[in-house]
Amino acid sequence: MFDGGAAQAAGLAAGDVIVALDGLRVTPKTLDALLAPRRRGDTVRVHAFRRDEMHVVTVRLAAPPEDTCVLRLAKKAGAGALRLRRGWLKGS
Repeated sequence: MFDGGAAQAAGLAAGDVIVALDGLRVTPKTLDALLAPRRRGDTVRVHAFRRDEMHVVTVRLAAPPEDTCVLRLAKKAGAGALRLRRGWLKGS
């Protein structure tokens, strides 16, 4: 969640556990797929738990800040890339 971002503006807070988007169950693996067809300006209805209390908010999607980047592991990485990745992660 970005400080001052769309989720925060809608009333979500760090630590909230999102359980559904537009009535569909959300898991860490499905969140990106559920948001992928959405565009900036679309709205989504979010169900989230804050401690033991359910909150339902409507979030108007916005573009992420320009300094945002996303790193993903290549699913079909070659042997050389896998060696580099292991070495890089080992140094962490």
